[in-house]
Amino acid sequence: MHLLASHYRSEFLATPQLIRFDLTEGHGGFEPTLLIKARTLLLKYIVQGVAMKLSFARLGDRLLYALKVKDDDTKPGILWSILERDKEKAALIALVQGESCQVFLFNELAVNLAWASLPITADENLTEMIAGIATGSADHVALKTEASVILDRFHDDEMGDGDIIVVDLPNTTAWNPIFNQFITSHATVSPIDLFASDEGSQQEQLAIWLTDSLHPLGIYHSPQIPKGRGYRELADVLLSYQHGSILIESKALTIFGRDRLPSRTKLARNVSGHITKALKQLRGGIRRLNDGTPVSSKAGVQINVERTQPVHAIVLIPDLDLIEDREAFGIELIQGFTKDTGGFLHLLDVAELLRIVQAAEIISSHGTNTSPIMAFDYYLIERTKKACQSGTLCIEVLLRFADE
Repeated sequence: MHLLASHYRSEFLATPQLIRFDLTEGHGGFEPTLLIKARTLLLKYIVQGVAMKLSFARLGDRLLYALKVKDDDTKPGILWSILERDKEKAALIALVQGESCQVFLFNELAVNLAWASLPITADENLTEMIAGIATGSADHVALKTEASVILDRFHDDEMGDGDIIVVDLPNTTAWNPIFNQFITSHATVSPIDLFASDEGSQQEQLAIWLTDSLHPLGIYHSPQIPKGRGYRELADVLLSYQHGSILIESKALTIFGRDRLPSRTKLARNVSGHITKALKQLRGGIRRLNDGTPVSSKAGVQINVERTQPVHAIVLIPDLDLIEDREAFGIELIQGFTKDTGGFLHLLDVAELLRIVQAAEIISSHGTNTSPIMAFDYYLIERTKKACQSGTLCIEVLLRFADE
C-alpha cells in the first residue's frame, strides 16, 4: 500500500493537501481508488466519521474535482485537484458503474496511514461531464483563481443545474490502520500511528521523521536535564551540531478520547494557549542551555550541546491556519523573544517543517561544503528575516532559485 502513491510521490510531497483518483490493481482486478493526502489533523476528523462530499465540475476543457470534509460547520476543509490522467477518468467511470472505491489516507510526509473500502454512488451524468475533457499536466497555480469560484460555491452548498455534480460519501469509522516505523540514526524505533491515543507523542514522532536525516546522531527525542533528585525534559526534540542548536516544542491538539468531536473553530480558540505554554518552555530551555546545565539523552548518555550560537526555538503545531489572531504573534513577540533569550523564534506546522527540511536538502545538494543541518540552520535564519518583514510568525516560505 505504501507503493500505491509511488508515481504521485513528488506531487504529494510538494503539496500539503490534495486528492487524486486512480485505477489500481487490487485482489479482484483493477479498482477505482481515491488517494487523500492531508494534514494529520484533518485525517483524524475523517477516521472519526465526519460527513464528506465529492464534487465535480468542468473548468474549461478540464475537470475539477474536490472533497469537502466537514471538520467544522462554518469552515469545512476542501481538498481539490484537476484531472490529469486517463486512469482518473477510468476510475470515475467505474464508480458510475457501481464499483466500490478503495480510499487511502496519507499524512504530510506522504505516509499511508489507513484505508477503507467505501461504496460511492456516482451520478450517471458524471460520464457525460468527463466525456471529451483534456488530460495531461495541469497548472494548478494558474487555475486556482478560476477553480476558487467553483470551490466557493461547493463550500456554500450553492449548486447549479447540473454544472456541479455532488456525491455524498458514506460516513464510516471502519478504517483499517497501517502502522509505520522509522529506525532513527540512534537505532531507536519511531512509530507513526494515526489512531494512537497519545496524540502529542505522535506529532513529536513526525518531527523526528523529518529532521533525523539532517544530522545523523545529532537529534534527540526528549533530552533530559537535572531537576532536584531526578530529571525533566529540556524540550521535545533537540538538534545540535558544531555551529548551533535547535529546540522543538511540539503542541498537538487532542481529537480522540473526547466526549464530543471538537470543531476546528474550537481548536482555533485553544491553539493560542498551547503556543503560549510552548514559548514559556522554550524560554526556560534556552536559559538552561545558556547557564551550562548538563543535558543527557533519555538513555542517560551525556549530550555535547553547542551553546555559543543563538538557539533556534521552534513551536510546532498541527496547522498554521488554526491561528486566527496573527497579530498576537507579530514583531513585538519576535523581538521580545530574541531580546530575552538571544535566540530565534519560529512557529511552524508539520507541513511547513517539511518544506524547510526539503529546502535544506536542496540547498545542501547545490553546494559542496554545506551539510543539510547547516542549510537548515541558514534557512531558518533567512526565514526569521522574512517573518520580521511580514510582521508575523505566521508565514509560509517557498524556496526558489533564480536560475530555475
